[in-house]
Amino acid sequence: MKNIYTHKLLLSGLLAAVSLGAAAQRHEGGREGGPRQGGEGRQGNPGRNFENRRDMQPQNENRQREWQQRQDAQRGAEMQRQQNDDRQREWQQRQQAQNDQRNREMQRQNENRQREWQQRQEVQRGAEMQRRQNDDRQREWQQRQDAQRGTEMQRQQNNDRQREWQQRQQAQNDQRSREMQRNNDRQRQWEQQDQRMQRTREAQRGYDRSYDIRRQQARIDNRRMERMGSAVTFPNRTYAYGYHPRYSRPPVIWNNRRYYSFYNYNYHPYRPYSYGSFFHPVGYFRINLGPAAISVILNGSNYWYDQGIFYEPYNNGYQVIPAPDGVYISHLPAGYTTINLGGNLYYYFAGTFYATSARGFVVTEAPPGAIVYDLPEGCDEIRVNGMVYLEYNGTLFQPILIDGRDAYEVVALDDDYDDDYDDDYDQ
Repeated sequence: MKNIYTHKLLLSGLLAAVSLGAAAQRHEGGREGGPRQGGEGRQGNPGRNFENRRDMQPQNENRQREWQQRQDAQRGAEMQRQQNDDRQREWQQRQQAQNDQRNREMQRQNENRQREWQQRQEVQRGAEMQRRQNDDRQREWQQRQDAQRGTEMQRQQNNDRQREWQQRQQAQNDQRSREMQRNNDRQRQWEQQDQRMQRTREAQRGYDRSYDIRRQQARIDNRRMERMGSAVTFPNRTYAYGYHPRYSRPPVIWNNRRYYSFYNYNYHPYRPYSYGSFFHPVGYFRINLGPAAISVILNGSNYWYDQGIFYEPYNNGYQVIPAPDGVYISHLPAGYTTINLGGNLYYYFAGTFYATSARGFVVTEAPPGAIVYDLPEGCDEIRVNGMVYLEYNGTLFQPILIDGRDAYEVVALDDDYDDDYDDDYDQ
């Protein structure tokens, strides 16, 4: 950048010198032409011409000196221009050499970079090949492991299916045995009932007609008491604390049964409640019990109790059963709720009701009118006159709505219904 600036200054000086020289020549030519013209007109006076020539000699010397100076300036400018051209040429040669040096250096660097890049590419290709080989080995090993695990899982599943099938077969056999026993018991009960009814009919033949009249009147009086809100009693049911509900609403009558409740029916879908991983529905089988399980005895039968769930020994293991009525426990399960009915406290957990006793707590029959907000898995839907009730362990629950919340009410069921009683109620 500095050399270019110097060259520009030298060229400017050279142009200025050339301009001054051209101007001086024009001025000198003009002055020389004037005296010659005047001389030609004054040739007739030689004395004055001599004086004029003597007076003009200093001026000619000055002009000569100026011309010499201009010539020197021109030669100096020419020499300066020549020097500038030489310097410019040298500078260009140096620049060309430097450019060539830089080009060679850049070429070497590019060659080095190319060589390094090729080396890196070869290293990367080697690493990639090694990684792929490792991945292939890992994949093959993983496939072998998966195949082994799959074989083990299949074997375990087959064993589990075999065990479950055996358990189902055993359960079906036991169920069939119990059904046959119950059918035999029902058959004996029916035979005994038929015998009792036969003896009763034979004995009633001698009764007086007035007894039938008094019995009919008593039925009418009882129905009138029900209409007035008196207590409806169920002689076949016994509840803890001597509790008896008092219903003022007429029952739902369906298939010779009366269904009593305090609240209006309000259907909502049945969704089994999840009590936790420890809870299992009725019929669940397990090999071993937890360390907190305790043994309870009822009527000579041995049961096991663990966190609100009752088990009985079954097929070299334990099976979940409904809570046996009348069995005593020392403590309630975690998560129980308290229900107050007529000043009596009941405790509820997973479809089972408890009452207090001198021995701790006792499993009791579900008290009619009790309100619960959860039911366990295993409930059956029962249709009653177009309504859907839920049955669990022999207890009927009616879907209701309490303060915008889905709930269930224990329904009182009276099986001692007859057509004459319905006719009396309609009167």
